[in-house]
Amino acid sequence: MKQLLRIRNLIGTVTVFLFLWMLKGIGLQLELLNVFEQVFDNFELTDVYYTRLRNPQSVPFERNVVLVNIGDLDRRGIARQIQILNQYNPKVIGMDVLFDTPKDDPVGNFQLMHAMRTAGNVVLGSKPVGLSQNQEFDSLALPFEMIRPVVSTGHVYTGVKYGDFVTWRDIPVKVKTTSGKEEPCLALAIMEQYDSTVAKAMVERGNERETIYFKGNLDKFNKLDVKDVLEENFDPSLIKDKIVLMGYMGAGYTDYFFQEDRFYTPLNKNSIGRGVPDMYGVVVHANILSMILEGNYINEVPIFWAVAVAVLVCYFNMILFSYILEIHRYAVWYNAITKSIQLLEAVVVLGLSVFTFAEWHISFNFTITFLVILISGDLIEIFVEVGLRATKAYYHRFKKFKETKKLAVDGQVSSSTPKTDIIQD
Repeated sequence: MKQLLRIRNLIGTVTVFLFLWMLKGIGLQLELLNVFEQVFDNFELTDVYYTRLRNPQSVPFERNVVLVNIGDLDRRGIARQIQILNQYNPKVIGMDVLFDTPKDDPVGNFQLMHAMRTAGNVVLGSKPVGLSQNQEFDSLALPFEMIRPVVSTGHVYTGVKYGDFVTWRDIPVKVKTTSGKEEPCLALAIMEQYDSTVAKAMVERGNERETIYFKGNLDKFNKLDVKDVLEENFDPSLIKDKIVLMGYMGAGYTDYFFQEDRFYTPLNKNSIGRGVPDMYGVVVHANILSMILEGNYINEVPIFWAVAVAVLVCYFNMILFSYILEIHRYAVWYNAITKSIQLLEAVVVLGLSVFTFAEWHISFNFTITFLVILISGDLIEIFVEVGLRATKAYYHRFKKFKETKKLAVDGQVSSSTPKTDIIQD
């Protein structure tokens, strides 16, 4: 009980979290700090489930969503694709494309509008513009005026500012403009036409953002390349009553030498120190559609509980590791003992994180706890061996200085006091 309530344990715990805060916030471009920054911002323990532990063969193939590559087609070519696909009666045609301005090709613009109007079930992308401080947008970049009346729209805003190694993990369910207009995300807008009941279930969850459950990459979806559609080289049953999702997947989707509209996702095999983006934007939207169809939603545990667990683990380690340092027969084995404990804790945390995610689709962000485990042994040793000893040494010197000064003052007072004669009778 005495060990549990010692003030130094609390101070040591605070020190560890201050160190983590400094690593995240410091701007120095040092290799070590860059690694920690990537860990904080771009890595979650559940990524291990996607890339290392999940058996891809256990994930069912998505047969209700068909990907169609528009490649480098101009608007006349895209219009031709829509006309061909519409002949085979898809339930809805979604497009991860922003036709926000007309091209200098009146015929192409007209053909695109005519194909969309004839289909009558096309959903295009929109983009919110001008984010204000209250998380509302000034306006929406919508399809240009000629095609706007003949299509529905859904936003393609990811909700994060992309830079090096930033991972696309979730999607804003809806965005709101200052005028009060609410725009659903592209996948939700498509699903409202495909199955309104399923779409309603997503809205009723009441989440502003939904973490994406990634079924897989191109290997988990039926897909048609540019020529497949234009030459009608596909089985008609592939399209009938399905969701057709059109978007850019390179000059050919089998071409892996591309950079446009590619994103890092949890499926990237390099969790830290990313290589190249691994998934087209349109495939991410296909994963969102599949998640909505199957109800494979991920329930996020509030960050408060993640921090609370990290604090408790850190405080426990502070008690245990500082006690080891105090006992001489254990102190000589400090590194061996603490590293063994840290390894065990890391395995337990990783196991719990992956198990809860795999079994119940509950995402408990143990990343902070994991980092605390990794650095607590060395930081606590520094805190106890350097910080506390230096503080104690300073305290003893200060105490001794005060005692010496007090003795000196008492001596001066004694020597300056006048002596009186004692008169005896």
